[in-house]
Amino acid sequence: MTPTHERAARTNTHERSARTKDPHPQYTPLPGEMRRMLLLHMPAAIDEMEEAVRTGLPHYTHIVDGTYGYSVRQIIDRTVNCFVSIHDTGRPGPAATAEIIALYERIGARHGRLGCPLDVLRDALDLAGRVACRRLIKDAYRLHWPAPLLATLTEDTFTLIGTAIAAATRGYTEESHRAPLDVQRDRLRDALVAEPDDRARPLAELAAAADWRLPRTLAVLALPPGDHPQTHVLPPEVLADRSPAAPYLILPNPRTPGPRWLPKTRGAALGPVVPADRGAVSLRWARRGLDLVERGALPADTPLRCVDHVAVLTAFRSGDLLEAAAAELLGPLLELPPRRREPLLETLLVYLRCGDNAVLTAERLHVHEQTVRYRLRQITQLTDGNCPDSERHLETMLVLTRLLSPGTADRGTAGWRAGAGEAVDAARAHPPVRPRQA
Repeated sequence: MTPTHERAARTNTHERSARTKDPHPQYTPLPGEMRRMLLLHMPAAIDEMEEAVRTGLPHYTHIVDGTYGYSVRQIIDRTVNCFVSIHDTGRPGPAATAEIIALYERIGARHGRLGCPLDVLRDALDLAGRVACRRLIKDAYRLHWPAPLLATLTEDTFTLIGTAIAAATRGYTEESHRAPLDVQRDRLRDALVAEPDDRARPLAELAAAADWRLPRTLAVLALPPGDHPQTHVLPPEVLADRSPAAPYLILPNPRTPGPRWLPKTRGAALGPVVPADRGAVSLRWARRGLDLVERGALPADTPLRCVDHVAVLTAFRSGDLLEAAAAELLGPLLELPPRRREPLLETLLVYLRCGDNAVLTAERLHVHEQTVRYRLRQITQLTDGNCPDSERHLETMLVLTRLLSPGTADRGTAGWRAGAGEAVDAARAHPPVRPRQA
């Protein structure tokens, strides 16, 4: 198929897709070996498509990135996966395309809220479609595919693009028919949690259009996936994102510890209070807190306040670095079996948090004071008096917080223990200039 034939096929397919009323077009199933081949080359194809869109439409990617938690790459990845799935003999066409239709309806709705025409989306899909066709043609000649198969795959590519455009148009139209004030409030909500450089209009201007008083500070409450804000009774000044995948609320001028009407949803996470133009910071930390709640590293309070768990959030944010530093700071302690290691590490962490006070540490751990002092002597002996280091209390506390967090203590223990052995050898080769005491 020549480039001229490719352009003609693309144009004719777009026209047919625009005229069709069937939202779930039928696709020709492919043999299992052919689908496996497509899956094998899919990562490279996604890379090339993403590069084409980002290079050809650099300003448009700012609109797509962050659409209900999706990035340009994620959208391309899901679209290409759908293309492979629709040719699966075990899945009917409507079931295979339902996910992609829902995705592009949300993308179209976001375009409507931001006042961005769909022409740029069509251009982005066209760029990605050209890359897909070029790769299909290249593989067809290299692998000697039959001509009808190449024609089918090429047509199916642009049929799927037509389905995506139709879904985006529905989402865009539905959003455009909403009450003007609701549209303005959603635009303001998106701007409040956007990075300052990504805002097309000043916040004060957007707030005035939405009839919303711009607060001095705000905080973002991230809700668990599937928790719909409309199920909660919310004050009129609260702005809500209704995405089922990543819902959140923007709370103006929040009080400490928080308004009494806050949803009691188990697993919600409240980001830090920030100036009104730094909402992206509060949302980012709220979602990180929500992720740690889902992983069991933080308690599922109602809601959990991120500022109450700074150490855990910081430790997980710098997890790789802290795990690498653990061997240097704790050395032989990591070589012990878990039954001996964990009580010592827990005692050391509480001891440092209590300001090197053994009596208070014993009260916190509900053990006898002599038990605490015995464990501290063990730590000193095992580390040749190098732990705890009075000059590295903060680093040691962060490392211990990381190691003792739920779901982390046993993961990677072998790696920490191997690193501990290397750290011990290094310490013996280069002993500290000044001896340190516990």
